[in-house]
Amino acid sequence: MSSYDETLRITTEILGKHLADGREIKPGDHIQNDLGLDSLGVMEVVADVEDRFNVTIPADALERIATVEDVARTLDRLRPAS
Repeated sequence: MSSYDETLRITTEILGKHLADGREIKPGDHIQNDLGLDSLGVMEVVADVEDRFNVTIPADALERIATVEDVARTLDRLRPAS
């Protein structure tokens, strides 16, 4: 499994904990429009993701994140190479 695939899997798990309906989360799902998270929910997810991956997502990067896949791509860029 590639680093990106693992990041996407973990990101999806974290998002799932913030959804009440237990629905399937797809990479192309828009975090607010498709998954229904409000701005507070998004910030809670960001905090959980930052804690899990030990990174800080810069404000300018947050503005460009809309989908589950965007989160994983951003994390992959921010994580130090192993």
